[in-house]
Amino acid sequence: MTFEARLAFLLGFFAIWMFLGMLPWLLVAIVRHGRGVIFALPLALAGGAAGGVLAPALGADDARGFLLSLAAAAGGGLLASLIGVLLTKGLRRF
Repeated sequence: MTFEARLAFLLGFFAIWMFLGMLPWLLVAIVRHGRGVIFALPLALAGGAAGGVLAPALGADDARGFLLSLAAAAGGGLLASLIGVLLTKGLRRF
């Protein structure tokens, strides 16, 4: 497999993980009617990517590991979205 093919494969995984990290942010944005969630978007994308990388980094490299990485990406996106909203609330006080 060439370097370019490996790079495209890896970028595809990150795109999927970041998309799954964005979905919980979208739900949080709908629930909060868009108030104070724009700062949480980059955090949700980063949380989704970090959660997705966590499963293969721990050694799960088969089909079960791929599914686990998808769930971890969604969970990481949700956690990062909630942290971003809480940070935004705290910044608005000043």
